[in-house]
Amino acid sequence: MVRWAHLPNALTAMRLVLVAPILWCLMRGWDWAAFLLFLVAGLTDALDGALARRLNARTALGALLDPLADKALVSGVFIVLALRGDLPAWLAVLVIGRDLALVAGAILIRLGGGAFAPRPTRISRANTLAQIVLVAVALATPILSDGLTKPVLAILVPIVAVTTLASGLDYGRAALSHMAGSTRSRGGGGPGR
Repeated sequence: MVRWAHLPNALTAMRLVLVAPILWCLMRGWDWAAFLLFLVAGLTDALDGALARRLNARTALGALLDPLADKALVSGVFIVLALRGDLPAWLAVLVIGRDLALVAGAILIRLGGGAFAPRPTRISRANTLAQIVLVAVALATPILSDGLTKPVLAILVPIVAVTTLASGLDYGRAALSHMAGSTRSRGGGGPGR
């Protein structure tokens, strides 16, 4: 029997499963299908968080799967859209590079004997929203008139670049602060010692 508490994680898993069909549709040039599947994935993203809060069903698995599903979806679509020339390659490198730097930083902290799980900040949420809106508009561009979407893309590309850099620096600052606090709490020295 399926319990309601499992529904948020099931929706997150569904979003993760949708990544491959979305990328496949994009590579085949099936832009309508890719766009519709992306909208379904976006809907699962909105629903899983709302349901987890409503059902009080936040889990460690969900905390791991949700950002993984988001990053797999956005990074994969960024790569394909950059390869197709629909988004600038430098922006895809920036977005994916930031995510890789965050993962590398978390691994280094873990190897140093610590644990670091920063909470999403306003800038990181704004960055995620900006990236998703940019991807949605870029996916809609082949379907709609270029005259409608090109000016929006021209505005969104620098916004995503700035929010990506700002959120990466914000996470870096939080990681350095965490490491400094860990060093002090382990008796790492300091004034008066």
